[in-house]
Amino acid sequence: MNNRSGVATFFLFLFLLVMILFQVLSMVQADRLYERLDRLIESVQSRGPARVVEKVSERVDAEEYPGDEGGWLVWNLRGEPSSLNTILPGTSYGSYVALGNIFEQLLHYDIDEVKLVPWLAESFEISEDGLEIYFKLRDDIHFSDGVPITADDVIFTFETIMNPGVDATVHRSYYSKIDKVVRISDREVKFVMKEVYFKSLDMTGLLEVYPKHIYEFEDAEEFNKWRSNPVGSGPYVFEKWDVGKEIVLRRNENYWGKKPKIDKIVFKFISNEVAALQSLRSHDIDFIETATEQFVELSKDKEFVKDVKCLSSFDPSTGYGGIGWNLDTVYFEDKRVRRAMTHIIDREAINEHIYKGIGHISTGPLYMFGSQYDSSIEPWPYDLEKARQLLSEAGWKDRDGDGILDRKGVAFRFKFMYPSGGGAGPKMAKLLKDEASKVGIDVIPEPYEWSIFAERLKKREFDCFIIHWSAPVLQDPYQLWHSSQVGKSGSNYVGFRNAEVDAIVEEARRTVDEGERDKLYHRFHRIIHEEQPYTFLITRPKLYFLDGRFENVKVHTLGLDPHEWYVPKEKQRYK
Repeated sequence: MNNRSGVATFFLFLFLLVMILFQVLSMVQADRLYERLDRLIESVQSRGPARVVEKVSERVDAEEYPGDEGGWLVWNLRGEPSSLNTILPGTSYGSYVALGNIFEQLLHYDIDEVKLVPWLAESFEISEDGLEIYFKLRDDIHFSDGVPITADDVIFTFETIMNPGVDATVHRSYYSKIDKVVRISDREVKFVMKEVYFKSLDMTGLLEVYPKHIYEFEDAEEFNKWRSNPVGSGPYVFEKWDVGKEIVLRRNENYWGKKPKIDKIVFKFISNEVAALQSLRSHDIDFIETATEQFVELSKDKEFVKDVKCLSSFDPSTGYGGIGWNLDTVYFEDKRVRRAMTHIIDREAINEHIYKGIGHISTGPLYMFGSQYDSSIEPWPYDLEKARQLLSEAGWKDRDGDGILDRKGVAFRFKFMYPSGGGAGPKMAKLLKDEASKVGIDVIPEPYEWSIFAERLKKREFDCFIIHWSAPVLQDPYQLWHSSQVGKSGSNYVGFRNAEVDAIVEEARRTVDEGERDKLYHRFHRIIHEEQPYTFLITRPKLYFLDGRFENVKVHTLGLDPHEWYVPKEKQRYK
């Protein structure tokens, strides 16, 4: 009896155990199913606003991302924009404010899949010969004042850029490949190319559409003076610009698309990185792009990370930085001298001590993790003896015994221009001065507030400068490196002129096949490496601090998207 009872108890226990195991497995499978659904939803949501996708995202938004309405994002800008008109030059900081917030494009890059997808355009087509690009506009899009966006606005924007009286030389160098823009209907427009250009879809699709009824002009100078009060179709509208202090955008309640959750974005101008960090700690600002030393130190601070999100992004827009040498000066006209300047800069030490080992030494003006970059090129090493040899070969010697090299009666004493307020500039100025003195060169640090720095760059009033160039997903070196872009508002500030590079860059623009184009850029890269018009420095990820109250913060393939952030009601500071 006891044996039978024990057996029955054992089987009952075994049955219950099996049932529990099935229940656990069921829960695990359900979790995996939900994970797959979550990934599917995220994938669908990240694909831009083609209509079928919009309908799907409308169904899942309530479950996937409810968020809370309200709150402000206070964003630190290291410099004050000279303009919020993105067609005009000098809008590097202005683009942070206006592009994507106020002005929108026909297409945009999917932030995860890194491919062009519809935005203001509902669809696009490219002809087989690559010479015609057709866009069909959505029928529900309008500017912030409610006026519908039509093909006329697209054509107006293009014609404004191409107007020789408009200060848009930088843009015209790219759009010069377009022969004409044809209006097919209110909602249809076609770009006709003069010749095949590998970035034709990028350049036409990423055109920022300006409202013709607002910006139309008789005299181009009217447009050139329109630097504030921007009007576009984006999710935010311009509220005010307190010069020297801040620019404020408020949410566009009349937005045609899905409105962001955050009510206002306030861009505060704080150039000093220490002051910006203090403002973050005191909750006067929420978002800063931070220096490497700050990031490395504070991201390990347990108390700091309780209240602040530490974010890094190594995306194509990371670009490259370097010291540009003015080739039209007596100091840097000889490539041997430029090579010598590179040899006196210990870039490994810079990476270790300034960038805390998180960067990589760059050798050329291309995104170093892209296929255009020739990764087989070795950086010029730190070598003072080699620098002395090259300088002597170029005729720079200490003839009067004062410790400073000279040539034809000119002492090797030059000014190093950099933006004031922190960043790498002051550190590089000290390093360059110290190292140059070892080979008989005197360096005079020359800091300028950003707007003055940018103006001197444009006028080419410098001996050398330090700069960081951001980069698009598809790079075209034409504007920075073609000899036609020296002066006349082009960006070839160093005055680099090389017939072979001109030919390579021009051929690459006509080469659609990526593999063949990469071969051309590798040759271009090697010439720049030999000529050293810049000493390329360290490429590092973009580093950010964000106040911890913000939610739904993701690091995508192409970086951050503040439009998806929100602040829970109980954590909102501003009303």
